[in-house]
Amino acid sequence: MTISMTEYFRTRKADRKKETRYINVINKDNCTSCNSCASVCPVDCIYEVVSPVPSESYHQIDTTRCIGCQMCYRSPNDSSDFYQLTICPWNAIDMLHNPNVKPDDHSVLEPYYRGQSSNLPWPKMEEYGYQLFLDGEVFLPADEKDLHRIFQLFQELAWMYSEEDNIRIVSEETEAGEGFVCYRATEEGRDLLDVIFKDYQRIFMD
Repeated sequence: MTISMTEYFRTRKADRKKETRYINVINKDNCTSCNSCASVCPVDCIYEVVSPVPSESYHQIDTTRCIGCQMCYRSPNDSSDFYQLTICPWNAIDMLHNPNVKPDDHSVLEPYYRGQSSNLPWPKMEEYGYQLFLDGEVFLPADEKDLHRIFQLFQELAWMYSEEDNIRIVSEETEAGEGFVCYRATEEGRDLLDVIFKDYQRIFMD
């Protein structure tokens, strides 16, 4: 079922019990808001970002509730080793190996951080960094303080853009709505993310 972003975050519950093997991310530039993915999601973690211009509406996935079931990505019962029946007609969904379950020894983000903070949650930052790379924005539930901490790290003027220059990956300005906060990447941040995630090896079943 399709639910608007406002209604989703107003009624959302943090009900996932553990990290899952896979997580899905929607590329908003390819999404036509056709509802194919939302109609098959068993946990209703897909919501619609509604635009005043209907053709500019698109869907997004709350990765903190996604259970990695693959249902929005492909039809398991109708796919085989030689044939894959995908759900999205526009190839707008990336399924990723969840970096929080099996993190690399060194995060792809780590070489670009020149700040003073230590013990950064690199896997969770990769989860949201990929979303910023793909869409340039992330919507978070307003009351999930641990998740906002991740974006505070992205907002630090501590990310290596060049040998001389540091930038903020995420703008200090945010958009707040009923039950949610939207974080957006800076222009320089998106350029840097294009470099960081260019050869990201966790993309599954491309």
